[in-house]
Amino acid sequence: MARYLEPRLERASRADMRRLQARRVRQQVAHARARSPFYRRKLAGAPTVKTLEDLARLPFTTKDELKDNQAAKPPWGDVLAVPFEDVLRIHMTSATTGRPLAFLDTAEDWYGFYHSYARALHAFGVRKADMVMAAFSYGPWIGYWSGFYAAQDLGCLVFPAGGLSTEQRIDALRTWPITVLGCTPSYALFLAEQAAKKGIDLAKDTKVRITWHTGEPGASIPATKAKIEAAFGSRAYDLPGLTEIAAWGFECDARSGLVHVNEDYCYPEVLDEAGEPVRPGGRGELVFTSLYRKAMPLIRYRTRDVVQLADRRCPCGRTLLALEGGVLARLDDMKKVRGIIVYPRRVEELVRPFSGVDEFQIVFRRHEGLDDIVVRIDPSPALARAECDGLCRQLSEALRVGLGIRVTVEATEPGALPRWDHKARRVKDERTEVPF
Repeated sequence: MARYLEPRLERASRADMRRLQARRVRQQVAHARARSPFYRRKLAGAPTVKTLEDLARLPFTTKDELKDNQAAKPPWGDVLAVPFEDVLRIHMTSATTGRPLAFLDTAEDWYGFYHSYARALHAFGVRKADMVMAAFSYGPWIGYWSGFYAAQDLGCLVFPAGGLSTEQRIDALRTWPITVLGCTPSYALFLAEQAAKKGIDLAKDTKVRITWHTGEPGASIPATKAKIEAAFGSRAYDLPGLTEIAAWGFECDARSGLVHVNEDYCYPEVLDEAGEPVRPGGRGELVFTSLYRKAMPLIRYRTRDVVQLADRRCPCGRTLLALEGGVLARLDDMKKVRGIIVYPRRVEELVRPFSGVDEFQIVFRRHEGLDDIVVRIDPSPALARAECDGLCRQLSEALRVGLGIRVTVEATEPGALPRWDHKARRVKDERTEVPF
């Protein structure tokens, strides 16, 4: 069974990959400058890009700029760099922060997006003989469509589940020989929880062998991954992506803790706070330049994702740039509490190892004039009151040590906290004045 979908690219020498990237960067910048009114204005007076090093002399593009542009020139601004009649697809961002963005694609753009996704599925071990369910929300969000098309691109039989309820999806998993499931990590845990309430063990009562997860960082958190794998009796994989860029990265079957970057589709920079490239092992913000999208090309797009550039090779043999542990944090999610920086992902890393926690919520509040963090947990119904109280004490101590700040832990009634079939929204900031 071939390990690589495209070995020439996935195992390219660094020199060959950089030549490919340099050619595509030159083409993309020239195309954007010539065809996109947005970039014609933005790049006026900017130097010509001849090498990859020249790219650093161009300005960043930010999500706020794109939001302002689409608000000023509705409905999709003037980034568009092809005639409107050449556009085939429209997708919307999930708007985890503010107004959703609309993104348009040509047929070739769309193929690039779902084919980069297909490379990821293949790296997980998905093959033509598999039957795949993409259990993402049906609508203008790219998660459902890209997963569906990517599985088809590999020749898989795809079970359409976008419009089904949770109960219908559980029934389908039991009825049909579905071997691969894609969904957000939060929804995977919710599916398993709902099935268990009906006496259904998805690890025993289905044929699922691989699950993949996108939309949230949960599948790159070891404790969350382990919980999903136990629930389905399968192997879980992380697939980070951006509606604006591509299915830009993937874990592989070597399960080494690294995420490979599809750097032939999007040129990556990992930059420190001063905007300088980090060295291997260093952490910084991930910045992408799209190398394939012609309808709405993005140049030096700040993802706001914090990543760590790997300083080791993956045993799988791929030579693609790799990141340690995928997306480690989002700058947009960063909170400051009594002088301490807190990321929700770090809270999840500390909460998930506690098997008695079915769901949780993070609340930032001002209590008696001081900032405070409350972690509300939805305890397993099997826990007695004394066990629940002990769980709260243990978790409070783990959070204090792991975050370096005192955290209040409160238990709700079992099942009281919300669940999600799309991106989870576990964080509430009730402070009227946020100190950051």
